[in-house]
Amino acid sequence: MTDGIPAPESQGTPRATAVTGMLLVLLSYLFRLPALLNARSTNSDAAVVGLQAMHLLRGEHSPFLWGSGYQTSADSYVAAAFFAILGATPIALMLSSLTLHVVATLIVFATLLRRAAPWVAFALSLPLVFAPASIHTYALYPPRQLSITLALAAIGAIDVSSDRDGVRSYPFILGGGLAFGLAISADPYPMVLAPVIVGFAALTFRGRMLPSLSTLAAGLGLGMIPFFVLRRLKGANDGPMGLSFDVIGHNLKVLWNECLPWALSYRVYTAHDPSHYERWQAPVPIQAIQLTGAFVVVALVASGIGAVRDPTLPWPVRRLGFAGAMGWPIALAGFLVSVMVMDHFSMRYLAVLTLVLPFAALPAARMLRFVRFSGVLGLHLAAAAICGWLGYGPFVHGIVPVVELPEIKDDYALFDAMKARGVTYAEADYWASYRLTLLSREELIVVPTNPREDRYAPHRRAFEAAPMFAYVFDRGRSREDVVLAERQLVADNARVEKAELGTLTVFVVTRK
Repeated sequence: MTDGIPAPESQGTPRATAVTGMLLVLLSYLFRLPALLNARSTNSDAAVVGLQAMHLLRGEHSPFLWGSGYQTSADSYVAAAFFAILGATPIALMLSSLTLHVVATLIVFATLLRRAAPWVAFALSLPLVFAPASIHTYALYPPRQLSITLALAAIGAIDVSSDRDGVRSYPFILGGGLAFGLAISADPYPMVLAPVIVGFAALTFRGRMLPSLSTLAAGLGLGMIPFFVLRRLKGANDGPMGLSFDVIGHNLKVLWNECLPWALSYRVYTAHDPSHYERWQAPVPIQAIQLTGAFVVVALVASGIGAVRDPTLPWPVRRLGFAGAMGWPIALAGFLVSVMVMDHFSMRYLAVLTLVLPFAALPAARMLRFVRFSGVLGLHLAAAAICGWLGYGPFVHGIVPVVELPEIKDDYALFDAMKARGVTYAEADYWASYRLTLLSREELIVVPTNPREDRYAPHRRAFEAAPMFAYVFDRGRSREDVVLAERQLVADNARVEKAELGTLTVFVVTRK
């Protein structure tokens, strides 16, 4: 039984499909050029993935991401594949995640192509290209992007199954369940999409509900085998799966005042250095674009919900639009009860709002057609592009990307100075530590000053056994008081020598 054959107006020429697909790929990489040019200014969370990837290539395997009891090493294996080809560099690490995001964008585009003309599908996919920081967080800095890509692949596979007769549909249904199960096994974050995917499947499998949902469940069960095995291992923990009604008050305030405005691009946070973000005071005309763009997005999502009852639209368009639109209240509800919400950086948990927007806006795009819809969506895309571009902070100067920050010279001056002194181990604030370790390719191993933030125990043991070490204070990343740190180092050790290396303050310490 088929119910999803594209309407004649949604079928485009192969040339139009190829051109729009290539444009999406090109724009996806070009819009991330500032980050790619500054890949060596990566953060320590991403650097942990890169360091683990280096160790994987040496045969040191681990089911979990270093220091995590809920995130797997799946993204580290992807990074290891890129390292094997391109070398163990920060830009290869960033490309491993960004390429997964581009694949996810093409999966969304291919799903939309089944229901809309190529240029309409292209316009619908652009929110994943000109994206706010909530998408950049995963697209540029692993881990988590692999799980997101697999979850979107599950939606695409289920949609494909509706265009196949009888038994020919079941491999796609099974594949959709398998992809989503593997997504959850890789990282728990896609669980927020579970109601969307199950609901979309139920709408898709009308008339063959029981066998189709059973096949989907079988695939899901297979894909989640690693999840259940990992949950039984020593060191496993709940991580972001923790939910509590007690945090609703706090989370609602953070959502309304900071995270939702940032995720919807009507507020911009930017930074003068890679770590300390502050709100950008937009000129009044830009504020008008931002607020109008946010209104447009909400209206598109509302239209996706309402269109499910519009008989003038094909059913495949309506069900995909409804499923995508329902992702919004589900994601917002999950945010309100999540124990992981802390501050404005928690906007990354709202990435789902952008990920499902192309599906939610599909009914409106089919009704408005390409020109009118592009004009409407363009207001949001302009706001998102401004938000995403200024979100690069020091990596851009106006509309011009910066070709690597001067701080990189200080990092390599540190490596040279420590090598000359025979210092192999150091400590620093977490946000400087693993980044420096990756950048030096472990020639200088830097552990977090706070041992509770350790991600790899052998580094700590080697650091504590070293008779001489360095303490590094990075003015752009360290959260510590360097004056108090110096006093403590002098009090606890036999000898302390201080040096200034640009943005870095370095103490070479000889233990008692």
